[in-house]
Amino acid sequence: MATALEPLLVTPDRRFVETIVARGGGDLKRCFQCATCSVVCDLAEGRRPFPRKEMHWAQWGLKHRLVADPDVWLCHQCGDCSARCPRGARPGDVLAAVREQAIRHYAVPRFLTAWANGAATLPIVLLLPVVLLAAALLARRPLEAALPFGEERGFYAAFFPHWLLIGFYGLFTGLACLAAVVGMVRFWKAMRAADAADGTFPPALGILPSLGRTVRAIVTHERFARCTAQKPRRVAHLAAFYGFLALYVVTLWAVLDLYVNPYVFGLASQYPFGLLHPMKVLANVGGVLLVVGCVKAIVDRRRDAPGTPASTAFDWIFVWLLLAVGVTGFATEVLRFTVDPDAGLAAMAYGVYFAHLVVVFQLLVYVPYSKFAHVLYRTVAMVYAEHTARRRPVPVHPDRSFDPHRV
Repeated sequence: MATALEPLLVTPDRRFVETIVARGGGDLKRCFQCATCSVVCDLAEGRRPFPRKEMHWAQWGLKHRLVADPDVWLCHQCGDCSARCPRGARPGDVLAAVREQAIRHYAVPRFLTAWANGAATLPIVLLLPVVLLAAALLARRPLEAALPFGEERGFYAAFFPHWLLIGFYGLFTGLACLAAVVGMVRFWKAMRAADAADGTFPPALGILPSLGRTVRAIVTHERFARCTAQKPRRVAHLAAFYGFLALYVVTLWAVLDLYVNPYVFGLASQYPFGLLHPMKVLANVGGVLLVVGCVKAIVDRRRDAPGTPASTAFDWIFVWLLLAVGVTGFATEVLRFTVDPDAGLAAMAYGVYFAHLVVVFQLLVYVPYSKFAHVLYRTVAMVYAEHTARRRPVPVHPDRSFDPHRV
């Protein structure tokens, strides 16, 4: 561990600094380390509050410190620090840009992060699920002829049968989950290595209790509620979060109803659900929450108010994609109940359904590479913070001198 009398080798990454500035980080040179940001941040309790030290590291281009820093993820970009910064350095936007770079750093394979979040490459990225879904449809008839699949029920099953749908998305979301786990493990190891090098933060709480505290904080958004400059953003986050969660639960229930109930419990499948079925009601409520949350998030990000976060393609692509999932989902539902298959309009409904499948693929399969990865990395960082008691203040030993290298 370095002391105040030992030399410290600093290897700044100039390209990293330029990237942070270009991705919405503002002018890092404006920060003169007054620590106003750490003082006004109600989330920055603990031994080494953020974002002052992160601003210091960003100015020096210390990428290795920032991408392994859990405090970057404890920030919810509420805008309190940016609204009160006397120099307009926008620390909240700097940390948001660092989070994007951390996702890029830990992603496997890394190049997909640049593809999935670039406005120029977005058409190519959207074309991939179109090609893959079309290939799955071409393989449908040969597979049905070779394997004994049961009779499919439902309006859209005539176009894209459930067994093919579940197999297709099960394969690609499984690969995405594997890539996400690899990235999160790399992030956890980097945090441990950084703390081991500093000789700080030994484990203080078990993983499971830490996970329990983290889940409770996520479910209630309690930390987001402590923000002031951008407090209304909590409503959008809660609506989108619970809307997506409801839709995810309904999807799992549908799979269980189709392929587990009849063969394991001997219960007849009720899928496709009618409008008054509890799962369909939950799906519609979730869809409304998702759409309302996305619309409000768009409005909030366009507000001209102090502390409003800067928005890049990384933010906008995710928000609009999430909104597209909700809107196309409702469109497919309306067409399911209103279109007569014998009236010649089925092709139009199938086209809308295909578009819905494309945006769902884009949302779920690119989770490790898009802003959706925030859910993963923020959860890991919050668990690590609880596990290491990072947020608990510790009295300074009277014999310990100030060490400028540990700022």
